[in-house]
Amino acid sequence: MAAVMAESTLALSINATLGRHVPRVHLFADSSRIDNEIGKLTNLSPYKLNGQKTHSMVLGILQNMTIQDSYDWFLIAKDSTYINPFVLLRMIDTMNWNEPVVMGEPAEEDGRCRLDTGMLLSHPAMRRLMQNRNLCTTLTADDDQLAFEKCIQLATNLSCQSLHQGVRYEVWRAERADSPAAHDSIEDWKHSPAFRRALVVPRLLSDADASALHDYFVRVEMARADREIGKMEAELSRLAEEEARETGEAISWPPALPPFAKPPNRYQVPTWEYFTLTEIFRSEPNQNVRRLEGKDFDDVAEVVVAARAQVESEEPELEFVQLRNGYRVFDPRRGMDYMIDLTYRKTVNEEAENRFEADNEAAAHEESNLKEIVVERRVHVSRMIASTQLMNQAPYVKEDTDVTVVIPVASEKEVLPARKLLARQARLCLSPTEESRKTRMVVAVFPSVDTRSVTAIGNDMEELKRRCKRSLLETDVLPVHPQVSWTEGKGTAAAAALDDAVDRYGATTIYLLLSPHADVQKEFFDRTRINTIKHYQVFFPVPFVEYHPTISGMEMTEKEEKETPTEQAREAALSRLRDGVEPKRKRALIVQKEHGRFDSQDFSCFAVYGVDYVAARARLGGNERRNDLIAAFLGQDSIHVLRAVEPTLRIRYHKRSCDMESVDTEDIARCVDSKKENVAAKDQLAKLLFHEK
Repeated sequence: MAAVMAESTLALSINATLGRHVPRVHLFADSSRIDNEIGKLTNLSPYKLNGQKTHSMVLGILQNMTIQDSYDWFLIAKDSTYINPFVLLRMIDTMNWNEPVVMGEPAEEDGRCRLDTGMLLSHPAMRRLMQNRNLCTTLTADDDQLAFEKCIQLATNLSCQSLHQGVRYEVWRAERADSPAAHDSIEDWKHSPAFRRALVVPRLLSDADASALHDYFVRVEMARADREIGKMEAELSRLAEEEARETGEAISWPPALPPFAKPPNRYQVPTWEYFTLTEIFRSEPNQNVRRLEGKDFDDVAEVVVAARAQVESEEPELEFVQLRNGYRVFDPRRGMDYMIDLTYRKTVNEEAENRFEADNEAAAHEESNLKEIVVERRVHVSRMIASTQLMNQAPYVKEDTDVTVVIPVASEKEVLPARKLLARQARLCLSPTEESRKTRMVVAVFPSVDTRSVTAIGNDMEELKRRCKRSLLETDVLPVHPQVSWTEGKGTAAAAALDDAVDRYGATTIYLLLSPHADVQKEFFDRTRINTIKHYQVFFPVPFVEYHPTISGMEMTEKEEKETPTEQAREAALSRLRDGVEPKRKRALIVQKEHGRFDSQDFSCFAVYGVDYVAARARLGGNERRNDLIAAFLGQDSIHVLRAVEPTLRIRYHKRSCDMESVDTEDIARCVDSKKENVAAKDQLAKLLFHEK
């Protein structure tokens, strides 16, 4: 931490230059010297002397801030002193902080450190200063700076050290040029090695001095970093060559990166993605090409610029034409690798290529012999994984949390799917193991549902409760009275159901919203409890969505499929589709590509703690029309969204409708894309529409 005595507007400069590199810079200023610019700083502590010395006020404020135990090193300096942040950070990274020491420029007459060149105190020395600061009340000195210097010496009982653990506290004091300003003398000083490694340059006169010094030392540090990078690259190349000789394998590029991982089998071979400046071709089952936009566009644009810079630095005579091809692949150990094919135009002289035939040609014909040729260059680019950091440890999760399952039934056509879901749930309760965790099954019924259907659902719930008595299962039918019509989007109906459920059952439990068309296994509830974390994470599983049974061929048993000619089965399927016959599946719904697909755009089922839902609900508004509720949880710093493929959550096929008047255009696009892609696989549609001749 740096504590700066602010006496003028120079404090703004040291706050800007040092503050970018030091974890904390705090300014202390006499309130009588604070102008409008300094007064706007948030890291300023003003004080009134009231006849006391500056050190008494500053040390008292530091004690009240209770920060002496938060930092390993403390720098105390005046705002007229330039501190080189790069040298400072190297110093504190080199020295051991747990020894009491005060570093600085020793005064001539005694062992105190000079305040005008700054003082660096270790953590133990700072603790001594805070504990014994009352000893400074007996000091008598006319000058504030001298009193501050003697106070630190007396309270810490330490002499000033300019050399500690082999590290020197470098102060640059040199004759100035014709002008006393430092920025006029840098051109003369920069030839001195002592100036380039200086930590402190005192006696700044203006902001121009601070700015010029900082700009110079930034250039020095960049040159130093380039030299270090060059040394490191040479060392890495040497080590890579030695390893290649020992292992017999080729040298990997870039140096120090491991080679591409060898896939364990042919199914896990990494796929290269092809891209242009407008489109990207991904390896997806139902989509061949997508527009290049967003982060992908930024990534490709940056890589193409880097590839062009490499080629044009080696061959400046080339004229760029276009990006011909681009490929990229991700490796978890290397990062992202690219192959960039660039097209250039080059002007050449035909005679230069055949000098023996052109020796006697006149100079007047040289221009007519010029021609343009197309040149192709391939550049390999690697974007290494950098700036990695460990994520904060996730909170502790208990698996015995209560879960309230909410099934919204917003229309009459959802009654039968909901009753089938309850029947499947009743069969899950027949397992011999007892369940000690409490689960509540709630069917949220909307006003448009017929009363006879509500009665039937109530009877099913009673039967479910009777069968699941050993499982501590509770059941309830919840009448919902939404503020807007339930016909205005599934997201609106889901929000209305959860609103009433949280009001009735409280906000301390996990709420699992299920589509009436869902088909779940018992393990799904266990994963819901583990993946839903209070004040931390909501769980949006990626369900397995069933294809249209008529198109996918699941309306016939395997025996019927073998006995029925292909053309006859095709005509029968087309006839049922034309007549609008409700499909009836005759095979078990299993997780296979012929039966359906994992739909990453389906957000109809999710789990959230009631208190987190209440906090996120305000972001949606009271009467907004939506197709799902994922927007409420996106872009929040405190709540994470977990998405994971969930084979035990399956969505039965049903006619899906999208609210085209949703307030969110992305919500509409997501719903429409999901609806189209969940009809059937491409090969199934092709077999249905095109017959072989």
